[in-house]
Amino acid sequence: MLTEKETCALIEFTNESFGLDLSENLKPIALSELNKFKKINRIRDLQDFLNKFKYELQDSKILDLLEIFLIPHTNFFRNNRQFDVLKSEVIPECLTLMEQKNIIDLRIWSAGCSTGEEAYSILVALMEYFGDEYWKTTCGVMATDISRKSLEIASKGIYETKKIDKLIRQRISEYTEEQTDGKLRFRENVRKEANFKELNLNSKTFPFKNKFHVIFCRNILIYFNKDSRLAAENKIFKSLLAGGFIFLGDAEVLSSKDHNFEQLGNGIYRKKI
Repeated sequence: MLTEKETCALIEFTNESFGLDLSENLKPIALSELNKFKKINRIRDLQDFLNKFKYELQDSKILDLLEIFLIPHTNFFRNNRQFDVLKSEVIPECLTLMEQKNIIDLRIWSAGCSTGEEAYSILVALMEYFGDEYWKTTCGVMATDISRKSLEIASKGIYETKKIDKLIRQRISEYTEEQTDGKLRFRENVRKEANFKELNLNSKTFPFKNKFHVIFCRNILIYFNKDSRLAAENKIFKSLLAGGFIFLGDAEVLSSKDHNFEQLGNGIYRKKI
């Protein structure tokens, strides 16, 4: 079992290094996984272990530890109303902005993409909107997450058919191929349109050269502590073009009052020009 000293050290470490807002009352499943982690890695004192890796956050052991608290909870077209808004309002508005600048280059970021369902949902929505013209458009999705395990699943694009709603399966059938083991896989040309990369939203800076027209960051910041959330919001807004759109979770609101934005609906904001 974890000692009180180890628990405090763990909370402080995840707070400072990854911005997570862990409760002192860790869930039983987390405690169980932490004890397994200690046993597998032959750790006597978790505090000493964390001190050792304080400046090596990309070490595989630290990332394995982090996975204990990263529980993927996503599905295709989660909160479908937002994808309707994406097609009916957001994409047309973005294209209008680009026509004014004589540039056609639609950039979309799925931040905290988990196992990839959101990124592929965005791609399907784009392909539904553009039709065959999609392949003549500079577009696609940048998808990032801190979890290497989730990103590995996302990049493969393979999902269990039984876990996908029947109507959703019909919707994505044009973009997927049935596998022999009760799974489906997104076609190679679709998978190539998603660029899956590892990124900690608690990083001091984001490694993007260009700003985005649309950013999805849904149900991610709610797990951050207050300071980390505000810092992440600031960096996300700096990564968004003027006139661009940001999608949060349906019940989420922006914490910072310093940004020049307008709210268009539940969890949907536009950065003012």
